[in-house]
Amino acid sequence: MARNRIGLATAAWFLGFASCASVYPAPDYDRVVGEIRSATGSENVFHPESSPEATEQRVGELLGDGLGLSEAVEIGLLNNPALQAAFRNIGMAHADRVQAGLLKNPSLGAALRSPTGGGGSEFEGGLFASLFDVLQRPKRKRIAEYNLQREVLQLANRAALLASDIRSAYLEANSADRLLEIAEENLASANQLSGLANARLEAAAGTVVDANLARVEWLEIKVVLRDATLASREAHARLCLLLGLEPGKQEIELTEPWAEPPSQLLPLDGLEKLALEKRLDIRAAREAVKQAAAEVEKQRSLFARNIDVGLVAEKGDEWSFGPGVEMALPILDQNKAQIAKAREALAQHGAILTALELLAKQEVYSAMAQVEASRGSLAIYRDDILTCAEQAFSQARESYQLGKTTMFPALEAQRKLLATRSALAHRSLQAAIALSDLERATGTSREDLLVKHTQEGKH
Repeated sequence: MARNRIGLATAAWFLGFASCASVYPAPDYDRVVGEIRSATGSENVFHPESSPEATEQRVGELLGDGLGLSEAVEIGLLNNPALQAAFRNIGMAHADRVQAGLLKNPSLGAALRSPTGGGGSEFEGGLFASLFDVLQRPKRKRIAEYNLQREVLQLANRAALLASDIRSAYLEANSADRLLEIAEENLASANQLSGLANARLEAAAGTVVDANLARVEWLEIKVVLRDATLASREAHARLCLLLGLEPGKQEIELTEPWAEPPSQLLPLDGLEKLALEKRLDIRAAREAVKQAAAEVEKQRSLFARNIDVGLVAEKGDEWSFGPGVEMALPILDQNKAQIAKAREALAQHGAILTALELLAKQEVYSAMAQVEASRGSLAIYRDDILTCAEQAFSQARESYQLGKTTMFPALEAQRKLLATRSALAHRSLQAAIALSDLERATGTSREDLLVKHTQEGKH
């Protein structure tokens, strides 16, 4: 007796479909680049299929005549190796989506039997394809698509955070450079005061005590200058790391002027709405909820997890044909545990989304408060405190030069002026970083945020 089991005709079509599937992640890379451009305002972004030589050339062009803030962000988004490595997550997620659309290979079985009592051998063979796999294919593809979209948004969010970190590092390096300039100005001022004390000593109008006090003050400021030089170098090194550049290989001249926060901001509810719409981490969390919901649906459909269909042909005295079905009976395992697990995951992702939305509102509230506070403090230091300190030092030095006072008022006025200059630089940095934090909290690029403010003010 010979028995032959043959798979349904559709199995041949599935084989043809599987052979046509290809892995080509470039369109998904394009999606990421588009999201990054929208979130950061930078047109040039790394693409895995871009030419390394072109990237290197563009980085050289941006560094050629000084580096502005937007140019620093562009270099980081082009050249940061950690971001470049993260792009490969998209390629892997794309491969998972392609795999989810493929059907399992059909099974082919064959057996040759020789009767112990003699006679001819019997052959049995079978080609089966899983009908259940066909039914599950749309659900698998939907889950994989949600996962891919989540990966796209997560990578774009990572790039947006990198851009924010670069802006902060740029501002800190700029501030460190400014503090270095202030230290140099302070040293020159202290040198003048020390020279004045020595001149009065030589003219028998001053004392050795005054000259020594002035020199000690000059030496202390000289140490501050050394510290400021080191701080500037370290700040530039941190910036280079984010830009994917080797620290110390080349001097980076920062050219961006200080940008104070705009005078008018959107109201708090408008900023919160912007954050809920634009923030990529929230959008990625929403995709995770969709993916978890699709997984629940999939697990519910896995009550019976294996259905194979085929056509049975048997030859005895005559050939006989008929359909055949093999199915795993859901008696011992009805997939209840996996359904419960999927439901828990859905509830978890829903709670994570709620937590992220609440965190976004808190960060917007805090960033807005920092912008308003830093703007007011900066104005007081720039317009009032610095002016008074400069006048006080000028008057105290003049009084000492004319012999009306001792060295002590001049030294004290000088210390106050030096401290005020440094404080003004720190306040400027706080104001600039506060604006950057607001940009990060709303998930909106600096340029777009400022345009929105301008338009809102006109209306």
